[in-house]
Amino acid sequence: MNRKSYPFFIYSGLLNSEHYDKIGSALWLFLWLISSTTKEHVKDGVKWGLVLGHKPIKAREMADIFAVSEKTVRRWLESLEQHEYIKTVRAPYGLIMSVKHSKRFSQKGTLTRPEATDRTISADHRDKNVRREIDITKNHTAEEAINDIAAHFIRLRSAQEGRSVYPSPRDYQAIARIVSLGASAQEAIKWLGECFTAFEQRRTSSAETIKAFSYCAKFMEDRLNARIAGRTITTKKERNTIHDKTNDRADTGRPEKRKTSITGGQTGRIRRKPL
Repeated sequence: MNRKSYPFFIYSGLLNSEHYDKIGSALWLFLWLISSTTKEHVKDGVKWGLVLGHKPIKAREMADIFAVSEKTVRRWLESLEQHEYIKTVRAPYGLIMSVKHSKRFSQKGTLTRPEATDRTISADHRDKNVRREIDITKNHTAEEAINDIAAHFIRLRSAQEGRSVYPSPRDYQAIARIVSLGASAQEAIKWLGECFTAFEQRRTSSAETIKAFSYCAKFMEDRLNARIAGRTITTKKERNTIHDKTNDRADTGRPEKRKTSITGGQTGRIRRKPL
């Protein structure tokens, strides 16, 4: 599996013969569209996921991801839209796409099974529910983090290029991966600034610019790894300190036992007692 992959939600109801027959080989594109959802909104009671925040995407860009032809991608899109899995709108610079009944980001508590309220919940089940709610909240706030980081990245890129630029699908994927590794929006935005500053100091021509978020992703991973390593060292030091203090208490709490000498404490040559 690709080292840069990250988890996301989908409905288990898709796993049946009906959807298998309808989606067919377009499944991989459909999953990619769900994973690329960065915002959600409800219209006429239906939740729609906005793919890349409704940034126009060219068929060629999607074809490159799966190493297929544009014709294949268009056939997949036509099939998905025909069966009402997605909705597309043509724009001057590509397609604006939405995913129906998106579950890319789940609200707190939506994964709790209804039948759980009809029986006594054990302590183990309660712990699992708490962990589940924490994870769901984390995924929900990741939406805002991804959008904030993408917006800041584009501001920096636009300033560097001297024109308006927009994030690509690969940019969003790289941002989502950084967030999934544990970087907060505040950390990522700070590191973006440091990355662009370091780049400006090294570049020799105005034509040299940062073209993709993946350039800064490596910069951020190094800092994430350093942070994790720092925490590990601190934890080890704290453990050693606690261990040393425990040993000190053990040493001072027990007086040293005197050893009995077979010579009675005498040193040197010992005369033999007369019989």
